[in-house]
Amino acid sequence: MTDTVLLQVRVNATLLRKVDELCAEGLFKNRSDAVNDALRYLVMRYSRTSPEGRATALYLGGRLQKSGSPVELVFRAAKGRTEVGERWTR
Repeated sequence: MTDTVLLQVRVNATLLRKVDELCAEGLFKNRSDAVNDALRYLVMRYSRTSPEGRATALYLGGRLQKSGSPVELVFRAAKGRTEVGERWTR
């Protein structure tokens, strides 16, 4: 059996109604299955992104310092990508 963890999040009511509609249509068994599928997609999407693409996304999203050289940004993003990959495969 897979280890599970309770994750509490706040979700926009309109978005949650859409998720409930998908569950009612039978695309997902419940909200948890829908959220798990969305999180898998999110991790897969960003795991496939090049270090340059990740650095750009992090920079534009304000999650990296806006000082420093572009090379530093790429190497920081590449290091983060490795850590995410290691956590995902455990």
